[in-house]
Amino acid sequence: MAELTGITAVRPTSNTLIARVIYGATVSAGQVVYLDTTDGEYKLADANGASEATSQAKGIAITPGVDGGYGFIATGGDIILVGTTMNVAYDYYVGFTPGGLMDFGSWASSDYITRIGNAVSATQLALNIDITGNQVP
Repeated sequence: MAELTGITAVRPTSNTLIARVIYGATVSAGQVVYLDTTDGEYKLADANGASEATSQAKGIAITPGVDGGYGFIATGGDIILVGTTMNVAYDYYVGFTPGGLMDFGSWASSDYITRIGNAVSATQLALNIDITGNQVP
């Protein structure tokens, strides 16, 4: 497993689907977020969080923000992750670190698997979020 590091910005492409959201935590560009249905705010997704809900990613933050502030997330299409390098043709998933994005990893018991997308180049990720609902036994 390797979580991506060094993301400094996210650039939408011509086919990126974007949503305006309210953040429920401090969020940096490039972090994976989920919708907390209890308060309607977007928080950092986590594969080994306290519940399945935290692994149910809705997108990747394009803009940074703070708790209670507005931001933009990419929910589909392609994005450019500036400052990091991905393995071409690898699938990427919600990571073990809150907000993290990782390639296929060493899943542990109780982890939830949510696929975020596929690297079409070393810097471009094709978002195709698949909330499997699968939990490692």
